[in-house]
Amino acid sequence: MNQPASPAARKSATWIGVAVVGVTLVGAASYYFDIPPRGDNLTGTVTPAQRYRAEQQVGAQDVKLGDASVAQALQSDVVVKLIRDPGFQTLAANPQALQALSAHASAFAAMASQPAAFAAMAANAQAFHALASYREAFAAVAANPSAYAQYASNVSAFSTMAAQTQAFQKLAADRQAMAAIQARPEMFAALGAHAQSFQAIAAAPAAIQALTANAQAYSAMAAYPQAFAALARAPQTFAAAAANAQALNALAAAPQAFANAAAAAQAK
Repeated sequence: MNQPASPAARKSATWIGVAVVGVTLVGAASYYFDIPPRGDNLTGTVTPAQRYRAEQQVGAQDVKLGDASVAQALQSDVVVKLIRDPGFQTLAANPQALQALSAHASAFAAMASQPAAFAAMAANAQAFHALASYREAFAAVAANPSAYAQYASNVSAFSTMAAQTQAFQKLAADRQAMAAIQARPEMFAALGAHAQSFQAIAAAPAAIQALTANAQAYSAMAAYPQAFAALARAPQTFAAAAANAQALNALAAAPQAFANAAAAAQAK
């Protein structure tokens, strides 16, 4: 005859039953919910993360070739002085003006070589743009600026002279250019006041070539007069940079980098 189980035996059997049920539930969850995930299901979770990380990485092909030269130029003593110059900071605050400076670097380098002439051209940009559009006329005026100072008080006489002088006849036929010159008779006074600077430009064929081949540089000065006037007030700094081909090339390649550096210098 069977004897009833003791309380201790019944308790042990109960725990064994609970354990068996637990193992069964874990097995079912592992099968139906894939816990832990098998290798074939890892692809959907790991691959997107890997793809995201890959998209954040910058490969060598993403780095611009000019970055190294720009970084080197920013370390140049000449460029550092230019960036710290208040006149350049004013210019750099206008990215379009800075880009114009880069696009016509040779013209501005020629201007910077003669600070007084640079200041005169910056102050009368539209008139000089008209004059520089005609190389023979510009060269004639630069070679003998004092002779044209008289037209500051009688600008209409300049039109008469231009129509009768071979070097000026093409200029005289350009009504728009003549109107720009007549609107700024101060240009003639500036020529006389800085005669030596303009004569020095006239004596350098490369300077005449640069100043007349890049006539649009004067348009930039006319569009941003305050910026270029500020630069003209500190021409020695700009002249030093203009003589540094590496700095100008880097400036032409990445004007925004210089604008950012100038803005940071100004903030300090």
